[in-house]
Amino acid sequence: MADQSSRPARSGAAWHWWFLGLWATVWFLADLHGGGYSWHYFANGSTLLFSGSGASPAGGLHLYANYPNLQIGPLAFLCAWVLGNLGGVVAAQLTMMSVGLLVLRLIEQTALARQPDLRSRPQALRMTLAAAGAVFLIVWASLAVHYSHLDDVLALLFAALAIRAVLADVPALAGLSLGLAVDAKPWALVFLPLALAVARDRRRHVAFYAVAVVLLAWLPFVVADPATLGATQYHIVNEPSSALRALGVSAAGTPSWDRPAQLVLGCVLGAAAILRGRWVAVPLLGIGARLLLDPGVYDYYSAGFLLGTLLWEALGLRRPRARLVAGLLRRPVPRPEADQRRAGPGRPPTLAGSRGDPQRPAGSTGPVRRVETERGRRRRPPTASPRPVGRPLGRRGSGQVVRASLSVTVASPDTGSVTTASLTGEVPLVR
Repeated sequence: MADQSSRPARSGAAWHWWFLGLWATVWFLADLHGGGYSWHYFANGSTLLFSGSGASPAGGLHLYANYPNLQIGPLAFLCAWVLGNLGGVVAAQLTMMSVGLLVLRLIEQTALARQPDLRSRPQALRMTLAAAGAVFLIVWASLAVHYSHLDDVLALLFAALAIRAVLADVPALAGLSLGLAVDAKPWALVFLPLALAVARDRRRHVAFYAVAVVLLAWLPFVVADPATLGATQYHIVNEPSSALRALGVSAAGTPSWDRPAQLVLGCVLGAAAILRGRWVAVPLLGIGARLLLDPGVYDYYSAGFLLGTLLWEALGLRRPRARLVAGLLRRPVPRPEADQRRAGPGRPPTLAGSRGDPQRPAGSTGPVRRVETERGRRRRPPTASPRPVGRPLGRRGSGQVVRASLSVTVASPDTGSVTTASLTGEVPLVR
């Protein structure tokens, strides 16, 4: 039975990956000529870190104190050293472009884990990944091939992996992913609110692994040279078209408060999203806060924002948009025995859309999820017996009666069945 149920998910499952693979190849080749714009930072930094203790000024554990322009985490330098020995910048570009496809694969697997019913109707998710992934890969090629910013690539990869680990309820992997993202790029601290997305009794495990990994990578530099902390105040040019200038900050360089403000704003927005049950929005809000207050205007910055948007589109919404449209066009299959049981004995059910249903025009499709009284007011399904809506036919004590009637249409979100019940009664008025 398990093999049969999974067969629809495998049928035709590869077409969007063939498309995305070919699309990634096209943009890899398009950006390859003249690419590797920033790779020299990684090549020089990894050399200074691993064999630059005798350089002037010294590298090694004094790297960030003496070269504050290297705003790159030690994990990124380690990976750059490995890739440099394997084939140089081209090997790094090919690896980083492949990571973009890996990120999309992580998003697909996370979406299927969050909404298992997509396995039987996977077309909406495939279309979302094919369309949005095509746009994402264009900007990712700029990040990975043209600029070759390995630190940003690693930070975004570990952010996607942290989302997957949170959903899978693996606190150790979630904490390790968050810590490794910070070890690759310091601005990845904006992803730390994801530690609050797990169950309360597991948060300490996520925090432990994240803090341990961050301290393991960064603490040796701070202990060896406390001036390492001064690298956080490194200034870059405040570009004329930056969002920072649009907010009225006209300083020529990065204000001293800017980097801390980016982190605080990103973490506050992420924590607020978690309190509202929208934890999937943490990467989108954190990266958005960075872009809002960043003095730079490089186009590869948008890769992180697009990743956050794609995560929200695939995971944060209750259902993918294409599936929502399909649900509105799908006619529910009635279950008469269930309807009879809900309507009660002696009250034959009336299907929505039939002639006996005044609440809905004939021929309409899709499930009904609201309860309507005959006055037309829309209410949520009642938890107790609904109060009848009546109109008195005479004054109290006149010997006349009050006639009350109620008509309720209820649709079950589980079975798709629709039930209509009505009640009419007369109560004599007394003096």
